[in-house]
Amino acid sequence: MRLLASAIFLVLLPLIVSQRVRMRSTLVCKNGERVDGRCMCTPDYVGRHCEKKKMCDSFRRYHNGTCFACLEGYSGEFCEDIQCVNGEVDKNGLACICEKPYSGPFCSDLNTKDVYRLYNNRAYMMGPLGALCIIPMCALFYGCERMARKRQAKRVATMLGDVQNLTVHTDAVKSLLAEDV
Repeated sequence: MRLLASAIFLVLLPLIVSQRVRMRSTLVCKNGERVDGRCMCTPDYVGRHCEKKKMCDSFRRYHNGTCFACLEGYSGEFCEDIQCVNGEVDKNGLACICEKPYSGPFCSDLNTKDVYRLYNNRAYMMGPLGALCIIPMCALFYGCERMARKRQAKRVATMLGDVQNLTVHTDAVKSLLAEDV
């Protein structure tokens, strides 16, 4: 059993070492140099591959390279993190993916044309639902108006009949009430 474990270890050891060497040799430093398998970034860049630019407000920095203050729209110790107002940061952390109808580098610009398009699309989608709500409401309103006129004609006929002891036809009262004076 020990012999089998030793054989497997001896076979796998060169594979592991060669994989680690291969990983070190494929390390790409975008804004810096590779030193001992790590990227040493130029003063204005940070990140594992020196891919993030420091967005400091001035050239003044602390001794460890951190910024005194960041430009508007950036945060973090080295001012490398972008702040998206109406959106989210992309997978690389370098730009914003804006929600509709916002645009711009920080998703803070509102494009009027996009706003109109967004709300017109919403109205287009909600139009049929609105019609389904309005049609029954109109039918209900018409029915209530019709019933109210019937009740009014009946009240007037009853009132005239009680006062003068007359037999009044409700159809005649309806036609009198419907006429515009």
